[in-house]
Amino acid sequence: MKSVNSYPMSGVCFAVAIAAAAGGAGCIDDRESGDLLAERQAASAVTLDPSANYELVGVQSGKCVGAVGASKDPSTPLEIRTCSGNASQRFHPTAVGGGLFQLTSELSGLCVDVSHRSQADGAPVILFPCSGATNQLWSFTDLAAGAERLTARHSGKVLDVTGAVSADGTLVEQWSSNGGANQQFRLLEAVAPFAP
Repeated sequence: MKSVNSYPMSGVCFAVAIAAAAGGAGCIDDRESGDLLAERQAASAVTLDPSANYELVGVQSGKCVGAVGASKDPSTPLEIRTCSGNASQRFHPTAVGGGLFQLTSELSGLCVDVSHRSQADGAPVILFPCSGATNQLWSFTDLAAGAERLTARHSGKVLDVTGAVSADGTLVEQWSSNGGANQQFRLLEAVAPFAP
């Protein structure tokens, strides 16, 4: 099992290492709800090491988010499973501006994506070719005890472990934010470097 290192987080936002070189300043859609606007503003100072990969570890389950069957295929759903240190459970964040990040699977080079740009609760979160579309952009909001909430740019809904189940193989979806531990994740920096 590959060892992982966690880094302290504090304040409204956290800094894992040096600030990522963000793209343009980004913009906020005037049609966003007040809650989504506040979420994006709170996340705007989040910085991640631009040369690192991270494991997303569920607070409720203690398990890692990864591709089902360690697949490299487009449209592969994401699940939680006991952390193994495999590349299928590691993601590379790329800052795109405005506090938003694209998350790329180290194994496949595919992006974390809300299927079909759905706005619905329960929409599957999958891996899909990176396009920069808003359903592939995520903000991070610091919560208590170093946990983070990941919010999809296009819908304002959050990354969620289906049904708050903690068993291996439980799928990941988007859902309206409700403060549940199944919607909270810790970002642990993986030791292995990212090789694009």
